[in-house]
Amino acid sequence: ACCQMVEALLAVLILICSSVSYGSTGGYTGLPSLGGIYYYQYGGAYSGLSGADGEKAQQLDHRFYLLKLPIARAAVAVGGCLLVLPCVLILVGVLRLPWHFPAWLLLECILDIVIAIGIVPALYYFFHFLLGVYNSSVCKEREQLYQSKGYQGFRCSLHGAEIAAGLSGCIAVMAYLLSAGLSVRGYRTVHKLKQKPVEL
Repeated sequence: ACCQMVEALLAVLILICSSVSYGSTGGYTGLPSLGGIYYYQYGGAYSGLSGADGEKAQQLDHRFYLLKLPIARAAVAVGGCLLVLPCVLILVGVLRLPWHFPAWLLLECILDIVIAIGIVPALYYFFHFLLGVYNSSVCKEREQLYQSKGYQGFRCSLHGAEIAAGLSGCIAVMAYLLSAGLSVRGYRTVHKLKQKPVEL
């Protein structure tokens, strides 16, 4: 149960970190477009991107967002599936299904191993796809445009949330393998207890 709770927590982290890229719709918004007090307090020229540069920044942001969207959606979907599974297994444990049907623990072991093995190529594809996006001409052009105006937060490199999602995935692999080992151990323990006569 502790392993399954850790798996659920890691799935939540993967879901949150992956949704950072998925949640941003892209598109630059300069402070002048906000109007009102915000405009007058910070000044109309504060954003540094207006007119043709502002429109170009919006287009590049939107194209960059569309490039990242497929892998962001896939990562959110995987995180959601990884969250549902341990929650179901915890519920099964609370209902004491493994005690009544010990073979369930072997099925759980196989499932854990399959998931742990499946996460490895998923992580490879995740980072391979992202590095392809960051090496694209759209990202390079976007980076140069923002750097020309003094903005440094638009580099073509992995950001913290994406690295955190990858690390959470690596830890999840170890957690699932540990859970698989504990499932086999639990099966042996339940099998032995069921063979012993009840001592009053």
